[in-house]
Amino acid sequence: MNSCLPQVLTGASFTTYRIGGPLDEAYQPSTKIELLKVLSDARAKDKAITVLGWGGNSLIASAGIRGVTIITRKLDWVLPLTDTRIVFGAGVHLAKSASEALKHSLRGGEFMIGIPGTIGGAVRMNAGALGQEMADLVRSVDLYNLTTGEIETWLPEQLGFSYRKSAIQPDSHIVLSAELEFQHGEASQIAAMMTQSVQFRKAHHPKEPNGGSVFKNPAQDMPVGRLMEELGAKGNWHEGGAMVSPLHGNFIVNVHQATSTDVLKLMLRMKQAIQSHYGLEAHPENLFLGDATAEEQQLWATLTAGASH
Repeated sequence: MNSCLPQVLTGASFTTYRIGGPLDEAYQPSTKIELLKVLSDARAKDKAITVLGWGGNSLIASAGIRGVTIITRKLDWVLPLTDTRIVFGAGVHLAKSASEALKHSLRGGEFMIGIPGTIGGAVRMNAGALGQEMADLVRSVDLYNLTTGEIETWLPEQLGFSYRKSAIQPDSHIVLSAELEFQHGEASQIAAMMTQSVQFRKAHHPKEPNGGSVFKNPAQDMPVGRLMEELGAKGNWHEGGAMVSPLHGNFIVNVHQATSTDVLKLMLRMKQAIQSHYGLEAHPENLFLGDATAEEQQLWATLTAGASH
């Protein structure tokens, strides 16, 4: 199967930060059968496995990723089950998911239209916006268990959704597909809400390469973007080629060939400033993947200390 042959690709091509070195053994399966074969072979050879979707909240090490990297973008199949339930492959882009719901006059997924990610990643991190989140929609998730090699179906009570997290641990389970349930709605109202979401993001989110929201908000009334603005970080704090966005204080933008170390150093500066000035703990929403240097390992350990994933 040609689409399932290993490729040497560059991580920067598969993350919205546009940062990342070589992916030594990358696969882009286009069917569930191909995906399971890659997973089974990698597991049998005890190779490290990394999964990439659209890379919307992922920082890939400038040194790249060793082992097997699975890119899910071609796993973008959609299967309507009932008049309100649809099953999506792990690689379906969230904009496509939102458009599919709109096509059937189904509401509840409007928030997905502007998020640069896939169903698999969105389920794992319980992505959300506009007061909506994946936990509102997910009815079941098919997962591959990396320990047993079995496929498992988890229901909402097993998924343990909370703010920007779930019980799915990427080092033990990989999302294959998710069944979402929407509600009947008025197509014109759904479309209007989606347009509003896209316009808001265009006005308030940077256009330069970035990884989305860097930190989870430490409290509902203490958004990181506002805290960074109060600290004078917007457009002013730099580390190498990375900068706190002038448009939104919870975004780091790649303005001049930033490295993964640049981004991690700037993240730590942000975290420590929030802790020092406000006494609040900010935990990363971005994920760091790949072959970290000793310095990067220390930076990431400090950034994630005390955080439960």
